[in-house]
Amino acid sequence: MSEHRLVSRAAWWLALLLGQASLLFGMMVALGWTLAFALILPQRGTPWLAGQRLGLPIEPPLIGLAIGAIGFVVARWSHQPVARFSVAGMIFSALSLAIAFLSIAACSTR
Repeated sequence: MSEHRLVSRAAWWLALLLGQASLLFGMMVALGWTLAFALILPQRGTPWLAGQRLGLPIEPPLIGLAIGAIGFVVARWSHQPVARFSVAGMIFSALSLAIAFLSIAACSTR
């Protein structure tokens, strides 16, 4: 009985840690991608971007989604209500992934 409680408690701490990391990482990437998108898109027609295709990379939002997904799975495994941090981090990472795809599509149409 004590082993089950120890595993559940360890899973709770791991889910909380991964959820907080996902939330922080997702918020930072979403803010950075939003600001970068606001700076990149209006300058699309300038000669600075004419020679190179500039789009936001998709890897950081994918990393944030992976951290959030692992945190969500561990939170479901521990049967404790700490999955909300992972879900919020996945939402922020998904928004930044959408911005990255939008910037790639906007830069490739030229």
